[in-house]
Amino acid sequence: MSQQKRDTALSRALSKVLRHQAPQLKLNMSSDGYVPVDAILSLRDRNLNTYLEQDVFRVVETNEKQRFKLTKKKVLYKNKKPLSYRFVENDSEKDGDAEEVLCIRANQGHSIPNIRCEELLTEIPPEELKDLTIMHGTNAEAWKQHISKQGLSRMKRNHIHFASGLPGESGVISGMRKNCEIYIYVDGASCSEDAITFYKSDNGVILSSGIDGMLPLRYIEKVVYAKSKKILYANDDDETIQKKKAKTKENLGS
Repeated sequence: MSQQKRDTALSRALSKVLRHQAPQLKLNMSSDGYVPVDAILSLRDRNLNTYLEQDVFRVVETNEKQRFKLTKKKVLYKNKKPLSYRFVENDSEKDGDAEEVLCIRANQGHSIPNIRCEELLTEIPPEELKDLTIMHGTNAEAWKQHISKQGLSRMKRNHIHFASGLPGESGVISGMRKNCEIYIYVDGASCSEDAITFYKSDNGVILSSGIDGMLPLRYIEKVVYAKSKKILYANDDDETIQKKKAKTKENLGS
């Protein structure tokens, strides 16, 4: 197998483990999503035990969407076994046997429930949110069957994923696939007014769990076809229009 294919396989394996499978594989994860690299490379799952630390460095550095982050954390091993460890996360905790080891995390995309999003992600202030471009990419069937009826769902993940612009635009490296059929634009101002929390990941993805895992249809401003830019849906809800008119009048008055 070529190095490129091995790197692709490693990237996919790391994504699966760090986003979804760590608990099933008995990997202890820090509250902000990190796992020791040596623990991951001891796994037979997805042939992870056939890779070296230098392979992980290369994949993290060259990943187009900057999905991963490396750092060093204090870890205490039991009997020097790579899968028997705990993180020493409290600075006041005295533990002379703890080691600073290389750890890795996924920057976003998790379905693991115990990760603290406030430690992993940066909350977007309301004043920034109201003027932010927030887009969700999907296919026409998903819009027709589900989203057009109930809004956006986080599904099995911790958050709904958004981008701050179209794929390929300056600063937009992740958040949606390039082959999306439709773009869904979210009304950041309405979300800000209703105190819906949004976050940004280290690789620029915008995330929100909405309201109990759903972002209702009333917060969707418009939906357009990716290729033709033809409008498929526009929010003409009276209440939304009145809110926007009132906001515009307020801005003009100031």
